[in-house]
Amino acid sequence: MLAYLHPIIGFLVLILLVYSGSLGLQLRRARRDRPALAARHVSCARATYVLVLLSWLAGAASVLVTRDDLHLAASLHFRSATLLAVLLTGSALSARAIERGHDGARDWHPWFGGAALLLAAAHAVTGLRLTP
Repeated sequence: MLAYLHPIIGFLVLILLVYSGSLGLQLRRARRDRPALAARHVSCARATYVLVLLSWLAGAASVLVTRDDLHLAASLHFRSATLLAVLLTGSALSARAIERGHDGARDWHPWFGGAALLLAAAHAVTGLRLTP
């Protein structure tokens, strides 16, 4: 079960990243309904961030518990997962800075999210060959 939990969460994360990113783009262009869009973007992004961290833990646990043929930190998949968590942490921290009124964070926030989205797609491809 654990071996399949990680890919399932990962698929869900990829969908949520795309949705959260689309909300962020809509928010940047919106003239009206900004508060509702912002609330949905924040809610979705926070859930996605938590799921990324849980997926990272589930993937590491899956390798440690069920895969004698893999070494935890040796694969590109593990390294890209770690970088994805770092990028989304940067996105979360810049979002907090935006909430606190630091306008400079608005310049960085979409870059963290966009890079995370692109990396997540590549990350999924690197994981396909590891799926049991």
